[in-house]
Amino acid sequence: MRESRLAHLQSAVLDLAFDADAEAFRADPATWAQARNLVSADGRTLATRHERWLLYRDLIRTTLEDPLADTFPITQTLLEEASAWAECVDAFLASRTISSPYYREVAPAFVAWLAASHWGLERWPFLLQLAHYEAVELEVLWAPDASPAIGLSAEPALDRVAVLDPAARNLAYGFAVQLATVEAPEPPPACARLLCHRDREGAFHVLELTPPVSALLARSQEGQALGPALAELGADPVEAFALLREFRDQGVLQGFRSA
Repeated sequence: MRESRLAHLQSAVLDLAFDADAEAFRADPATWAQARNLVSADGRTLATRHERWLLYRDLIRTTLEDPLADTFPITQTLLEEASAWAECVDAFLASRTISSPYYREVAPAFVAWLAASHWGLERWPFLLQLAHYEAVELEVLWAPDASPAIGLSAEPALDRVAVLDPAARNLAYGFAVQLATVEAPEPPPACARLLCHRDREGAFHVLELTPPVSALLARSQEGQALGPALAELGADPVEAFALLREFRDQGVLQGFRSA
């Protein structure tokens, strides 16, 4: 009985915090509590202190909404122009997909929810890609520092694999999300191959890659040696190795290892 009472109370508090509409609670807290099978003492507590509970609701939602606005300013602008940002955030919170107690996990949970729910994609087919791109900066900046490279060579070779820094992301999008801005938030439809990384001073950078370079890095991530990969891509090893050395110097690559 004790466990059941606690479970009902916890569920009611989650309803109050995450449901988009709190009007039923505002209008009649006692009936709202009864509908959630709360015992009379808990129902009375909610009813007599309903203004305080509404304040708790606002605090919880603000805590969760702030990182969204901070991480997704372009997405927010896009949706606010259509008066849809509040609707989107309400739907996200109502889904209750946030399971981590850490502030930094709110933005990844939002992107995962967009991917799972397909919210807004019919109207804005680029929405998920745009939000993902906006979240990548924090993902790269917050990635743990790489352990000191052991057994890696500083020089590329045909029988070696290029080893990306763990914080680097080799990404491909169907829209030019890197061109979207707060002033012009809708990205044009164009393939974008982007290398997102942080330099040795910890600053975030985005490099636009050609298809062969993006494919070369992807094949290295899969463990294919540079020689066969370059041959399949029809790329010049001299030019490719020069570029890989630049990536190494910029901190994009840790180095090179035997395939």
